[in-house]
Parts: sequence; structure tokens; C-alpha cells
Amino acid sequence: MKTRALGLVAALFASPALADPATVQGAENLIQVFQTYFGAGAQAISVVAHGDIYDLTLDLQPMLGHATGAGVTGHVSPIALQLGDNGDGTWAVSLDQPIVIDLSMPQAFDLKETIASMSFKGTFDERLATFIQAKSTFSGLTIAQTIHAPNAPPQTVDMAMDSGILDSTAHASAARGTDFSTTIDVSGLSQTMTTPAMAGEAAMPVTIKAESLTETVTGTQFMWAEMVQLAAWLAAHPDPTTQQAELKAILTAAMPFFGTMQGSGTVHLLSVDTPMGALGVKELGFALTMNGAVTDGNIQEAITLSGLTLPAGLVPAWAEPLVPQAMSLDVQVGDFDAAAAVTTALSALDLPADRTTGPEFDAKLQAALLPKGTVTLTLNPAALRGAAYELTYEGAMVMGPDMDLPTGTATITLTGADALTAVLNAAPDDMKAQAMMGFAMARGMAKAQGDKLVWQIEAATPGALSINGMDLMGGK
Repeated sequence: MKTRALGLVAALFASPALADPATVQGAENLIQVFQTYFGAGAQAISVVAHGDIYDLTLDLQPMLGHATGAGVTGHVSPIALQLGDNGDGTWAVSLDQPIVIDLSMPQAFDLKETIASMSFKGTFDERLATFIQAKSTFSGLTIAQTIHAPNAPPQTVDMAMDSGILDSTAHASAARGTDFSTTIDVSGLSQTMTTPAMAGEAAMPVTIKAESLTETVTGTQFMWAEMVQLAAWLAAHPDPTTQQAELKAILTAAMPFFGTMQGSGTVHLLSVDTPMGALGVKELGFALTMNGAVTDGNIQEAITLSGLTLPAGLVPAWAEPLVPQAMSLDVQVGDFDAAAAVTTALSALDLPADRTTGPEFDAKLQAALLPKGTVTLTLNPAALRGAAYELTYEGAMVMGPDMDLPTGTATITLTGADALTAVLNAAPDDMKAQAMMGFAMARGMAKAQGDKLVWQIEAATPGALSINGMDLMGGK
């Protein structure tokens, strides 16, 4: 609910500054602004002038009443915001209250969310249509959800967070739009999921806990003002098909929507309790980088893990040295043109509302997205590390819808081959022969470089595959 409320405030103030101090006329103007951006949803808001501030109440209960036709019932706490006109095109916005959401839909879901304490303070900039500074804190967040599926027992999910802080800043980009940075720090996370009992089997609860989560999210060229204009246009045009040319112009003006978005974080002291025992991870890191609708399309996702512990007895004693203590994976997709693809997709709005696109348009869209006819999937350098070994890997693969087989190269390097051999020698006799045979074959194809074994994999031609120059496809 916090995110939704702030989103409403962001749209509210993308308008000329109102007079200071707070006045009855100013309150009425705010209502008109809300009507501009949210149409019939204006009934959810009331504004009262109070000294130097405007008391704004966002009450979603009337809107919930409209959903009763679909069977949704319940209660949502009104959101009480205090707004102050700074007189320079910025607004001071604050909130301090508990929040309760209790919703239900028969045979579909039951949801209850509670935030014992929620506070927010920020400065909203009309010109940028976003908060240039904002800080939010909360404590005692709980979410209890029950999902009802046809012909199946209900499934429950319970979540909790002890406390959290979100701190963000934003400023005008050197190009267009807004650059922003947000830090997130949450402590005491937990989630319990219960899989329903099926076919006589007992229900299986799984509880995930983490001591804390830290995360940083940054973005460039976010087109907040254009997005607010889009919200206003959609509020005024419930049926966008009647004015497709206007919609196309607004969406085109909002491109590239954002330049680049990057997020990275770490989950500390993660544990997963299952009926088979407890799994633990000291640190779980993650990172995501994504470009907007720009020519240089790029998506990159990475994950790191350290301090892995497994349930007692899950791995036999002889194989425990094989269990990785740390691992990483970093995958990237590039060589696609998101700008051309979005532009081509928007051209569909040039068609009459009663016409749809066909195979020729789909081919045109594919050609725009893939100017080379392919994308490049890159495995950036990463590693798997155990007590006495390290396996590193990297590579790249080219693939496309018109290719029968992908092409690419990869390099795998192993340190600690002798230690692994000793571990496999300790395996039970019924497993040792097969394991040793497979490892010996792999070792035989490797190239020794000091204490390392290297496998250089080449598949530069569709259907061809070699390791360290050894043809594995019989010359085909």
C-alpha cells in the first residue's frame, strides 16, 4: 500500500504550484488535479487546508465498494498525508500511521497485511514529477495470505519483516528524465509457505528466514513526468482505442522510459527450514542490470552464494568435501535493439482500431528487435568453490530463431583435481567405478596448465563441437 500511495502523490503534484499558505481554494485545486490524473478515482481523496499544510486523506474503501460485484470484501486503512507548499515548485510530504489491509474473495483468496508503524518524509519536485529526497521507515510488517484453488486444499503464505528503512534521492539527468538512487535496509525477514496435503501426504511447511537484507537500486533517465502525463491521458480516455494516435505520441515522448536500471543487494544469514532439515547460507548476493528502450539492449543478472550448509545426513560423509562452499553465476543477454522493437510495436497503433497485426508485422518486429538475427548470451567469469577445489567457467553463445543450433565458446578451469580424485576414491564400491571413469574421461580431455586443468570448448560452427581441439562430432 505504501508504494501505491506514494505513486498517487507523485501524480497529484505534477501541476503548477499552489498558493502558500494552505487555503480552501488550494485544497479544491488539489482535488481537481487528482480528478485530472485519476478520473473517477477522485472520490477516494479528500483535502483540507490546515494552517500551513494540506491534510490529504486517501480512502480506498469507496473504490473497494465497486469491487464487491466481483466478490471482494474487506477493509483498507485510509492513508493520511500532510502536504506543505515550499513555494519553489517543491512540496514537503509526510505520513506517520499504522496501516491495515484486510481483503477477501470467496473461493479465491484471503489477504491481511498489517504495518504496525509506517512513516514517510520527502520532498516532491513538480518539474521532475518525483521525489528528490525521501525516507521511509516501517516496523511490524506482517502479511498472511490464503490462496484457494479449485479442487485443491488452500495454500497459505505468511510473511513478516521486523523493520526497514528506504532512503532515496533523485535529480535531473544530464540528458533527459531523472536519475535516482535508493538504498533499502530490512531486518528480521521470514516467510512460511505450506504446501497443501495431497493424496494422503501430509502438508509440507517451508520456512525461510534472513537476519537482514541490504539493497541499492539506481536508475538513469527515468521519464517520470512523461509517465504522469500518460496516467492523466489514460484517466481521460477509458477506451484508448478511440485515440490511438494520441496514445502513440505520448508513449513515443516517454521513450526510452528509462536509460539503465541497476540493483544489487545481499541477504545475510539466510536459512530454509524444511521437513528434511535446515539449509543455511551465510550470504546470498544478487545483482540485476537492465537497459530501457535503447538501441544497446542489455539484461544482466548475477547471483553469489557463500557459507552453504545442508541438512544433516542429506549428503553422505564421503561426499561432503564435494559440497560447494561458495558459488557465483553471471549471465548477460545482449545484441538486441529494444528501441527499434518498441518503435515498431508502437506503429501498430497506426492501424485502425478494428484491425489486428499479422505474420508480416511479427516478422518486422522480430527484425527490429534482432538486427543481427541473433542475440548473444554471455556467461561472465564465475566460479564454484569447495573445501579443496575451485571450478571457474565463462563463455558466450550466439543464438537466434532462424538458427538450427547455437554457436559459441566456453572455458572451464579446475584447480584441485587430485583432491577430487581422493574424494571419489573414498566413495562406496558401487559408485566408485562409474564416478572415477567419468572423471578420468574428463581429465583426459583437459589441458594441464600448472596445477590447473583447462577445457577450451569450441562450437563456432553449427553442429561442430571440440574440446581443446579434440573433435567430438566426428568431423561433422
